[in-house]
Order: sequence, then structure tokens, then C-alpha cells
Amino acid sequence: MSVHEADLVLDRALSELSGLMPLLSTVTPVNVAEARKAFFRGGEPKFVYRPVPDLEELQKRLDPIRAEQATDPSIATMVERLTAELGLRLEMFRTRGTEKFFLASVEMFGHVDDETLDLARRILAIEPQTGSKEPTIGAEEFAASARRELELYRTAYPEMKATVKVSRSRPGVMVEAGVLHIGKDTRIGRSQVDQLLQHEVGTHVLTFENGQAQPLQMLGLGLAGYDELQEALGVLAEHLSGGLRASRLRVLAYRVVAAHTRSEGAEFRETFDRLTDLGASKPVAFTTTMRAHRSGGMTKDVIYLRGLTRLLEHIAGGTEADRLFVGKIAFDSIPLVAELRERQVLIEPPLTPRFLSHVGAAARLAEIRQGRGLLEIMGVAA
Repeated sequence: MSVHEADLVLDRALSELSGLMPLLSTVTPVNVAEARKAFFRGGEPKFVYRPVPDLEELQKRLDPIRAEQATDPSIATMVERLTAELGLRLEMFRTRGTEKFFLASVEMFGHVDDETLDLARRILAIEPQTGSKEPTIGAEEFAASARRELELYRTAYPEMKATVKVSRSRPGVMVEAGVLHIGKDTRIGRSQVDQLLQHEVGTHVLTFENGQAQPLQMLGLGLAGYDELQEALGVLAEHLSGGLRASRLRVLAYRVVAAHTRSEGAEFRETFDRLTDLGASKPVAFTTTMRAHRSGGMTKDVIYLRGLTRLLEHIAGGTEADRLFVGKIAFDSIPLVAELRERQVLIEPPLTPRFLSHVGAAARLAEIRQGRGLLEIMGVAA
């Protein structure tokens, strides 16, 4: 079934706008390494950010877009939701560095709910494992592994455009618009490399490529609210490709605690001290605190643990995991996307995550389908 021209016009307009408004790179500092050194010397971190885009021009382009211009009711719903979210993204850009930014982030990503905070505390109450320090690899070596992973996907889908970039201006590892960015100072444990590749390449890059292959380009850069399901799928990818590590789960729990601490009005050092009191190493505590306080404060990091819990419930309820990689979709758009696939408005995605065929993946998925919760599949009690 072909998509009506009016719907394609709306889709292209929104997709182009979304691409001009990258949230993460705009609200994440470019000088994390320098700020960390200053903080560890006893000073306060002074973060530097990229310039915001031309907000007036973007607002002018967003204002004429109306959901009622769509001919397909399902596409109209997607347009309405994404238009509202892009408006909120503009508000976050306008208020970066202020308390209003934090309030906008709560509207975008939600509060730190009691259930997720309780789960985080239960995870952190589990005695952490101790052992010898793991050897690590640097950014260039990880980038080489990522490029090899991309080539494996490119053999199945030669049209794949994804690339890998190493730079000093982006901390850690992140994917935006199909580009895997790796911070120059990034260090990754050797045993974690494959699982991180499945999270970043097998989930974030793959859903971008699958979405770009669709008649509706919105699925490439993301439907409204896509972040939570995306990050949940990324963590699921880690679990299916080798089992979710307790240390990784602790990092996700630290993120929830940091977001909650910031929500209560804590200053940067107070949040940092809270995390170290809970057992976080100083580097982990700094990075986690930066994420919670960047640009004025964000609750985004609650979505990893909250989203993973929701995803496990969906799979236990009958949702097929492989159907969720058609693009960057949201939990509340799963029925819409399923209906569009049923009507053949959307095509079958060209790529399937490699981790779904990893040794042990089928057994781990079977456990989830049986309704076992997060701590149960981890094989721990709390």
C-alpha cells in the first residue's frame, strides 16, 4: 500500500526538522575530561556546550505542521505526537542551563517514579562482586571493532550508511543519526566489547537504518517518546548477547539515583558524594552525575531501568522482540506500527539484530516470556 503524498510531505518535514535538532549532542558537554580533572582537584566543573541551532528558524518551520493535514489516521497520530515533542525539544534548547530546562526534561522523560527508584535501591543493596581489574581497550580499538560489526551488517544490506567517528568533543559512546560517536578518552573492558557493540550498533544504528529504509522517515530519527524503548532494547541486546552483568545493572541503578538526587535539588558535588557513598567509583560517579546535571538537569537516565522493566513485561505479555527493531519506535506506538505493517504501509525491515542468534539468546528470551523479572533473569535475589 503506497503512502499518500500529503502524508509523505508531513513525514519529510518532521524528519528533516528532527535531524536539525539533535538533543543529546546539544545538551551534553564537550569538555567532560577537562571538567572532570578540575573537579577531582577540588573545583567545580565548568561545562562547555555546542551552540544551539537557530531556534527562531526551526520554530517557523515547525509551526505550519498540523496533524489534521494527514490523510491516514495512524500517521496523523504519529505526526501529532512528534510535533509536540519537537516543540518541547525547542523549549529545552531555549532554556538550557536553567531550572526551566530541568522541568522540560521531566516533561520529556518523566519523573523518577517510586517503583523504579525502589528497584534501583534493591539492586544497589546487593553485595557487589569483587575481582581483579579487567583489562580495557581504547577508543581507536573499539572503533575498529565497531567498523567490523558494521561490515557484517553491510553484507546483508549494502545500502547501509552508518559510520564511526572518534573525537574529543563527545564523551563516552553515543549514536546520533546513524553515526557511532566515540570519545577519544573512552576505555572499555575487553569482556564488555561485544555487548556494547550489540547495544550501540545492533540496536541504535540498526533501528536507524531500518527506519530510514521505510516509506516513513520518522522511524529513522525516532517517533515521539522513542528513547525509552530504544534504551531498553539496547540493554536487552546486552543481555541476549552474553547475559546482563551485575556491574552493568549497578550503573543503571546509579543513574536512577543520580536523577532522583538532582530532582530533589542537590548540587553537583552532593549528587557525586551520594553515588560514591553507594559504592560507585569516582570516575563512574562523575560521569553519572554529569549526565544528571547537564544543561541544568535531566531525568533521562531513569528510562534505562524503567524501560527495561516495561520491555520485559511486554515480551512476557506476548510481544515479539524482533518486531520492535523496525525503526526507532516508542512503547505507545507499538500498536500503531503493527497496524501500519499489517496494512503494508511499512515494509519488512532489511536488517535483523545479530544478537538474536547468539548462543544462549533463545534461552534467555524464553525466560523472559515465562514472566521472570529483571532480578530473576539476573540470577540474584534482593
